[in-house]
Amino acid sequence: PSPLLEGVAVREVTFASWVQRVNGKYERHKAAARFPAPPRVQPTARAAEEYQGCMQEVAGQEGRATTAALDCVFRFIREWMSTTHPDADAFVEVARDGLIVAKNQAGRNVDWMHDMKSWSEGVTFNETPTPKWGDVQFPTASALQRAASRFREMSVEEINSRLAPVLTVQQDYGETGCEGGRRLEVREGTSLGGKR
Repeated sequence: PSPLLEGVAVREVTFASWVQRVNGKYERHKAAARFPAPPRVQPTARAAEEYQGCMQEVAGQEGRATTAALDCVFRFIREWMSTTHPDADAFVEVARDGLIVAKNQAGRNVDWMHDMKSWSEGVTFNETPTPKWGDVQFPTASALQRAASRFREMSVEEINSRLAPVLTVQQDYGETGCEGGRRLEVREGTSLGGKR
């Protein structure tokens, strides 16, 4: 290598290859050039600050989207209970993948059930249409998954405070019947202090 490049990281770039007849023999030739490798760019303090700011903004947006999705979960539970007035056990299941379902269930018999997505688009129950959620954008799948995770971690007292004053948790079944998620029995009225 050239003394000018001594101690410098280099990369080899081949730019020509040929076969030549010399004294009756064929010789293969190759020409290559050696260039200094481009310098490794170290992020400046400003670039690092901009990156951190961008990551904080993304985290803030995700946090707001998760909170909005959780608000939708509680809205669905309250609307579903006040509209359908379950005449058996009312169960709410929040699955790990963000699917939220409410059921009117007597023993093993499910009399009716709705999921939050179809409810938000408007359904007909007992020949009466429910209004669409035109005032909110339905959460993304990732926001619903984060909201489901947060819902799983909430205490019964926290959930009751979000359902008050109309509804309360009667029983918290945890993951029983909703693997990886959370299953609650809710009822209209004051709390019986469902345990978790």
